Amino acid sequence: MEQKTNTVASIFFMVTGMAILGIIDNFMKFIAVEISLWQFHFVRSFIAVPVIVIFGLLAGWDLRTKRLWPVLGRNMFLTGAMFVYFGCLGFFPIAAVAAGLFTAPVLVMFINAIWSRRAIGLIRLATAFVGFIGTILVLKPDVGGLSWANLIPVSAGLMYAFGNVATRKWCEGESAVSLLWSYMFLMLIFGGLGVVYLYFNPGDPSNYLTRGWVWPSAGVWVWIWLQAVFSLVGIGFIMKAYLIGEVTYVSIFEYSMLIFASIAAWVLFGDRLGPLGFVGIGLITITGIVIAIRSKNAI
Repeated sequence: MEQKTNTVASIFFMVTGMAILGIIDNFMKFIAVEISLWQFHFVRSFIAVPVIVIFGLLAGWDLRTKRLWPVLGRNMFLTGAMFVYFGCLGFFPIAAVAAGLFTAPVLVMFINAIWSRRAIGLIRLATAFVGFIGTILVLKPDVGGLSWANLIPVSAGLMYAFGNVATRKWCEGESAVSLLWSYMFLMLIFGGLGVVYLYFNPGDPSNYLTRGWVWPSAGVWVWIWLQAVFSLVGIGFIMKAYLIGEVTYVSIFEYSMLIFASIAAWVLFGDRLGPLGFVGIGLITITGIVIAIRSKNAI
């Protein structure tokens, strides 16, 4: 049976979740200088999973996963996306990484159309192309020149898109909290595997991706805790949005993270987008509006 859709509430949850993540992810630069990507995910999830499970039990939330394999498949897509996303944050400005990740709403449109066997009109196809051009404009001026490496965040966007569609198609009836803790638990497992490997085979200690286990400073511990707590809230809001909203429509509001992340980077660290970057965000925003309207009325 189809889950009841609440468009207004789903937009609220999506925009709020994206605002939280857009701000908190800016502080990854303080974490990446000391610990590896793998240690970050392991430690953050080691904090987050018990917090959400204990709080959920005390609050009487439904933590049970009703269908293991669909939830696991959905979580695999999102886990892969987040490892690529956070890996890129150690090297690229957040606006560039977010622009690559949030090609996902356009990709969601294509994936959902194939999945649901719906045609995509010419206007939405043309608009999707404009949105991709906007993404390239945000990537290129911030990183200093477009190359294959700059497109790595787009691979995160592809996995993220599959995960978002799977949330609605495979996981109807699952509670948002069960999806949240199981997703974080999978991040814990993969982070732990990376930590164990690098413990016995440490790489370059100056490299965020290959650094072995280190004991973080007190300041980094604070940032990890803040990341764990606020990411739980933000991701929980996003999952709730997908559970109660129409996937193609709700996904458009993920573009808001570009705005929140860019404003936070400017206010907190003085990181500014160049003129082409602002044009790119404008194109991405227009893309979101047009696709939202056309998707809502699509048969």
